Order: sequence, then C-alpha cells, then structure tokens
Amino acid sequence: QQLIVMMPVLLIAGVFCYAKYLLSPLNARAKLLSADLENIKKEYRESEGRAARLPRLEQEIIYLNQEISEIEKKLPPNKDVPNLIRLLSKKMSNYDIVWNRLAPGSQVAKDYYVEHSYAIPFSASYHNLAKFLADIGQMERIFASRFSKLIPETDVKTGTIRVRGELIFLIYTSKG
Repeated sequence: QQLIVMMPVLLIAGVFCYAKYLLSPLNARAKLLSADLENIKKEYRESEGRAARLPRLEQEIIYLNQEISEIEKKLPPNKDVPNLIRLLSKKMSNYDIVWNRLAPGSQVAKDYYVEHSYAIPFSASYHNLAKFLADIGQMERIFASRFSKLIPETDVKTGTIRVRGELIFLIYTSKG
C-alpha cells in the first residue's frame, strides 16, 4: 500500500524535476537562440539593403570626386605664385599692358578660403585693360581685381589716351 502511494508521488516528483531541471533550461536556451537568430536575420536584411545601395553610393562618390576636382581648379589649395606671375605676364603682354613689379599684399582668411592680394602698377589703354580683365574673368580659376590710383594720361608718342594706376589682383585658395 505504501508502494502504491509512493509511486504517484515519485512519478509527480520525477515529472516536476524533469520539467524544472531538464526542459526549463532547454526552453530558455531555445528562446535565447531564437532571439539571436532573429537579430542575425534582421542584421542580414539590413546588410542586403546596404549592399543593394552600394553601386549607387559608388557612383555618387565618383560624381563627388569629379566635383571636388572641378572646384579645386577654381579654388586650388595653394597659391602657386610662379605660375601666377607667368600667367599674368603673358596675359598682360598679350594686351600691351606695361607693368614692372608684382608686390605681394595681405592674406585674409575667410570661412572657406584665403584671399591673397598682389599690387601691380600698370599702364595701358582703356580698351586693352578692359579686354585683359574680361579675359582674366573668363578663366577657370577664380580671380578678382580692384583698382587704386587710376590716372588718365595721353601718350605723347602715339597721342592715345592711356590709363595708369595700380591693379590690386586677388587670388583665392581653399582653406585646409
């Protein structure tokens, strides 16, 4: 009779121990693995989305690099004074502008660029000066000019009216 009473108690205790100590940790581990699997699947889907955008992003990088090179042509990182002197000398001689020196001026740092100034005393006819400035304005690199001390004079040899003064020539370089 004790055996009959003990058997159901032992059976219930065995089922309890089996559920508590064997199935419960397995279920917890299964839930943990399911959550990890879902995170991995989610990450995989996100990676597929990024991979699908990769060719478009590569094209965008190529386009942006081309834009950077175009901007660097207009706003170079250095002032390159020897080439600037050669360029100005050639352009001024093409337009019969007489000059004898190029005096460096101040450098003014702005938010995104640095402005370098050069003073150039000159003598030229009005038309040639205007053509020179128009030619410089059409160049790819960004230049600006200001005048000080413009004085009209008559050339005694030819009888033409010329202008004498000082051209403040501004060049810009990128900052950074």
